[in-house]
Amino acid sequence: MRNTVSTCLLGIGVFLFAAGFITGIVAAQEGDGGFRFIVALYWWLSAIIAGFFFIGLSEIVHLLQRILDKSAAPSSASAESLKREGEISSETTVTNGTASSREKTAVSSNASEAQPPSEVSEGKIKDLTLVLDGERFKGQLWITASEVQVVKRSAFQSESEAQIVKVINKSDLSSDYERIKDYFVYSFKEGSRIQKLEFKTHNLYDYERIVNLLK
Repeated sequence: MRNTVSTCLLGIGVFLFAAGFITGIVAAQEGDGGFRFIVALYWWLSAIIAGFFFIGLSEIVHLLQRILDKSAAPSSASAESLKREGEISSETTVTNGTASSREKTAVSSNASEAQPPSEVSEGKIKDLTLVLDGERFKGQLWITASEVQVVKRSAFQSESEAQIVKVINKSDLSSDYERIKDYFVYSFKEGSRIQKLEFKTHNLYDYERIVNLLK
């Protein structure tokens, strides 16, 4: 399915085809010399060149979106792992009665529409490459005073298409981080397991900002 940008570019290309064809006919019939084919051909060729240019851009955007969607698609093993984590979290909550409600929310909110909390406006970090549960994807971090929301969203997706992958309580997040090549790596507790959250960004100034927000 094409995204909005690709659809708009395709529509512009088709419009230029139609408009150029009609304009060529009208322009060729002006005056008393009858139908001037050279004038019509000039307009038709111009419309074809311009139209194919926009249609080509539309296909490029469409292919890039498909590549991003394919690379960000969770593997079956990751999906099964998330399912097991959900079962473990539910059993722990029923048995002890003291499990964190945010852990349940983190597992049940996979593939749901992202709804950023009102206080996250200053803690929304965009254009990140994230690695979580062995899966690498494009996304964002929405950081509040008490929690970190890991959001999957590609560059071509709208805000409403973003998906919350996991919600991490700040009290479960390590105070220190590791540096592995371009990635900053934080550890956090999820039930009885230790997980890792890795991220990198092309904006070097965002690293210091994220570290300060995660304290």
